[in-house]
Amino acid sequence: MKFSMILCLGLGWLMTAGAAESKPIAVTIGQEFKIKLKSNATTGYHWQLAKPPDEKFLKFLGSEYKQPDSKLVGAGGHEVWTFKALATGKTAVALDYVRPWEKDIKPVQSTNFVVIVKAKKAKGS
Repeated sequence: MKFSMILCLGLGWLMTAGAAESKPIAVTIGQEFKIKLKSNATTGYHWQLAKPPDEKFLKFLGSEYKQPDSKLVGAGGHEVWTFKALATGKTAVALDYVRPWEKDIKPVQSTNFVVIVKAKKAKGS
């Protein structure tokens, strides 16, 4: 059975670019985990990786936008980012909330995670 961890963050909790504090995520080798961030596709903004994750430790599996349950026009939804832990160690995942066509403009928000990958515990220990 695959175990997934979802981290929910409200846009109000996120800091502006350059001031975001790292949030820890602890996983084991082989575990897939998800980061869930509030997003509103109707504004043209979406989350993107500030830089690719270290491929020694993490594999980026994909991201998708989840529509809101609300029928209100312009209501925001969520973006769900999925990764898989590959090796023990520590690495970072940094995401920026941007409009992709706007060049040389700072992200309106940024968030950072420190991912700590540990070995699987042996059965019976």
